Amino acid sequence: MEKVAAGRVVWDHRAHVKPEELPTTLPLFPLEQPLLLPGTVVPFAATELGERNLVDDALETDRYVAIVQPLDDDSPAARSLEGRPPVYQVGCLGYIGECHETDEDRYLVLAGGVIRFRVIGEAPCDRGYHRVVVSYGEFLDDPDQLEAELEFPVLRDLVRQRIEANDSDMDLSIMENMAGTEIVTAVAHAIPLSPAERQVLMETPSLRELESVLLGLMTGPAGLPSFDLPFSRPS
Repeated sequence: MEKVAAGRVVWDHRAHVKPEELPTTLPLFPLEQPLLLPGTVVPFAATELGERNLVDDALETDRYVAIVQPLDDDSPAARSLEGRPPVYQVGCLGYIGECHETDEDRYLVLAGGVIRFRVIGEAPCDRGYHRVVVSYGEFLDDPDQLEAELEFPVLRDLVRQRIEANDSDMDLSIMENMAGTEIVTAVAHAIPLSPAERQVLMETPSLRELESVLLGLMTGPAGLPSFDLPFSRPS
């Protein structure tokens, strides 16, 4: 069985979404990598029965899912979250654009980031996954900022320099067509950022600030950003 919608459905939907029309009770999918930010599209695999139930239920309703990074099970915050997977409290609303059953009991899903949220509660569910109650109040500007087409020219130049220095045969026109948040996500996974550092990006108050925040994480003693620096967990 294959459940497919055109990949561009993610972008068309995002362009017309209004935060007040979005659901506030959502199925929860903890996803360590890749980081889903508004304006990006990420893949994830649903292999457990509860995960597949989650995807089936989302496809049969509004196609929305709450995607968050999991917390380290040994952290104090994780131990305080009883009854559901330990996760960060700020994540991104995902809209399922495509779903393929690639093998028996395995779905491959493509989800597009719409707007960030904060988890504020839980909701009952007996389908093998967890549901959460979310608030979009801190991030109501996300859709408008995406429409403004964030460019992030410094990050683009760094990536271009990196590609040229390594004599890569990557087609640079691909990067030129990427959204600014896609550039941020790509760089965040090309360098050794910890989950906590990726979460700093997720919780950056304004999407416009993502470039400066990521450059700050990349900046070394010489004051220049680098792809090769060791990274420390933010205090």
